[in-house]
Amino acid sequence: MAFNTSTLHISVPLTDLAVAFRPELEGYLWSTLLPPKVVTKRTDLIRQIDKGNLLLRKDLRTGKGGRVEEVQFKVGDNLSFNAIDYAVQAILRNTERMEADEILQYDQENIYHCLIAMHTNIEVVTIKETLRDPNVLTNFVALTAPDYWDDYNSPLSDPVDDIKVGVLQVFVKTGHMPNQIVMHAMVWDRVQRHPKVLARGGVHPTGNAIVTIPEFERIIGVEPGTMKITAQQYNNANEGATPNYVSMIGPDTIITYSEAPGIRSYGIGYSYMFQDSSAGGMDVQSVKEIEAPFLVYEFPDNGLFDPRGATVHRLVGGLDQKVQVADAGYLIQNCVDRTAARYAGYLNNLYNS
Repeated sequence: MAFNTSTLHISVPLTDLAVAFRPELEGYLWSTLLPPKVVTKRTDLIRQIDKGNLLLRKDLRTGKGGRVEEVQFKVGDNLSFNAIDYAVQAILRNTERMEADEILQYDQENIYHCLIAMHTNIEVVTIKETLRDPNVLTNFVALTAPDYWDDYNSPLSDPVDDIKVGVLQVFVKTGHMPNQIVMHAMVWDRVQRHPKVLARGGVHPTGNAIVTIPEFERIIGVEPGTMKITAQQYNNANEGATPNYVSMIGPDTIITYSEAPGIRSYGIGYSYMFQDSSAGGMDVQSVKEIEAPFLVYEFPDNGLFDPRGATVHRLVGGLDQKVQVADAGYLIQNCVDRTAARYAGYLNNLYNS
């Protein structure tokens, strides 16, 4: 008599495979757009040297008396930063550790969630809440339906012209060509197949060709590597509710000249990052995956979270995402029809929503 198949095997979890989403850490752009500037105090002032005085045109012809015109730098209004603490923790409960299947990698997965939570938070603060805010990036244009880059039939739709305006504004106002142009992958898809882009790219606009990133950078006259295409996303639903995945950049495009910290800077701004060097007797280590002075504090819990005890893994650091030269940035809002079905809701995310 043959065995019943259901009695020969009882389903158990695989020990060599688990499904887990993993965003690419290099895909987070907050530290590229606003480079980290490590500071030793939570708040301080930033001195400015007046641009208008520097570029003031004076008649330097010597007069009859041989008088020579004098120039002197002028100090402008001070700027300031104020780094507030951002913190997240994973509680590694001993009871759960004992019960968890090995494939779940209990400690590693909880710590990884801690890291991604911090990255996601800073990316939202940097891109959605700071660089997409027209009150912060005051050089901006809001496209309307006839201008949308996904309306190939509209005579007003021209992504090259719209982006070139921003590129030239940043260049003229700062003396530097932009080195960051950021848009979502779904927006880039519409740009690289746009008839007016293809016509400038040396390929026939009615064919099946697309314009590559290097070709587009050549068309708009920026250095290789300037274009940054992002697909990073986050869930902006309430905890426990049905997930609603949206991108940080939504339907917008951000153009900036970003500069590493130095004695003299005219880049768009910095991620001012404050961290106390004192560990308070706790086990502290830096987080190389964030490439910034966020620290991990690890300390034991004596029964508060779990009767068998636990280890608290806390990621903490001070941060102020500061735009200090608004002229070094340009924002293009609503580049495409964000409500179109092809974007599956990922772009339906306004900066103030």
